[in-house]
Amino acid sequence: MTTATISPKVVAQAESVSLQDIVTRNMKVAMTLRNVKQKDLANALGVDRSSISQKMTRRVAWSLEDIEKASDFFHVKPEALVAGHGFEPWTSGL
Repeated sequence: MTTATISPKVVAQAESVSLQDIVTRNMKVAMTLRNVKQKDLANALGVDRSSISQKMTRRVAWSLEDIEKASDFFHVKPEALVAGHGFEPWTSGL
């Protein structure tokens, strides 16, 4: 069995991190914690794998619908996917 360790990036100023960056980071954390692949998240969101890849690399923005569907998939409140480190615990709800 392989384990992964995730360390949140330390952010000097919260203003410099966009909401899209926070959502992307939280999606990656949730996926890692639950051993979910991009194709699994794509199926849950009803999009193709290339769309998830583009969201993960920040070429395409996460929509409110994406966040809502992902929160259902991960069984967390939507705010757990948009909360930034420092706002509340970075693993809150995950």
